Amino acid sequence: MEPSLPPLGSRSAPDVHRAGAGARFAFAILAVLALYAVDLVCVLAAPEAASDLMRAVAVPFDLMVCAPAAFYLIVLRRFGLSPALVLPVVALGGAASAALAPVGRPSLHLPLAAAALALEAAIVVREGRKVARAYRAAKVASSRPNDWFAAALGVLVRSERIARLGADELAAEWYLVRSWGRTPDIPPGCRAFSQHRRSGHAALVGTIVAVMLVETAAVHLLMARWSAPAACALTALSLYACAILVGDARATALSPLLVDDRALTVRWGARFCERIPLDAVRSVGSSEPGEDAPKSERLSLAAMGARPCWIELSRPVPVRTAFGGVRAIRWLCVGPDDPDAFARAALEARDALATPVPA
Repeated sequence: MEPSLPPLGSRSAPDVHRAGAGARFAFAILAVLALYAVDLVCVLAAPEAASDLMRAVAVPFDLMVCAPAAFYLIVLRRFGLSPALVLPVVALGGAASAALAPVGRPSLHLPLAAAALALEAAIVVREGRKVARAYRAAKVASSRPNDWFAAALGVLVRSERIARLGADELAAEWYLVRSWGRTPDIPPGCRAFSQHRRSGHAALVGTIVAVMLVETAAVHLLMARWSAPAACALTALSLYACAILVGDARATALSPLLVDDRALTVRWGARFCERIPLDAVRSVGSSEPGEDAPKSERLSLAAMGARPCWIELSRPVPVRTAFGGVRAIRWLCVGPDDPDAFARAALEARDALATPVPA
């Protein structure tokens, strides 16, 4: 299996980030919020008799039918996005209309809620099948959880950047839950070089997690004096961050650097995996870039405490950043446990690629 799939951007599906998409999305959100605001003002300003009628009929219809329909027509249908993305708008409208519904009187909220549940079930089944097919196909083609989740999320959002960001988060969770007892991911024909043993990366992550747990307990006790819900929310977020750090450390342990006959596969944690063509490799060693080397063209992936190994490229190579963007680099720092062996293997593979095969 290949270490990574072709980029999602190679598909023909429309991209949310095309020209004017941001403005159209903002307009849809403003239209939905305007319906909420108009209904709320009318309910508060209308006489009591009219207010009950509005809360029983007009508000549920506006918030559970008109607002989701506007969002679907302006954004989802226009850009070919999954109908599943309208479900949060329907749910929010249902919750708001339920809170405003008159007590003890007939309301349009109940039949609309039943219809919304049926619609949601149909959308979930339909889109769930597409997501499952994309996930299974990606799992056959790639050994990386990031690619599995990116393919599945790509069915819903059609944006490579958003899909990759979500996939990175899900991959860290996968490594946290499913990676225990698994062997490192080493595709056939590749030489692997670990990068987590001599650097003490696991010890560093353990120390950070321990400190975060102590700080979380202290912040929880402090915040609980003012707001118990806020304290619980901050504690949950901190515990989730600790869990993600552990998952990312597991990903680093199971994702060594790879050298094959065509490229170097540089991986770090659950969020970075790029194939660097061997014909773009100029040198591999401990020499750092000169002061004239632009910082924007450098990228360091070496763990704290690791012996740095710099890969200098003969031309800029685009790589994905942690936030889903693309950046061209010419110097890449990694931290293999045995940098000399890694450098030797990389240069030997490069020279073998450049050497013509005798007829």
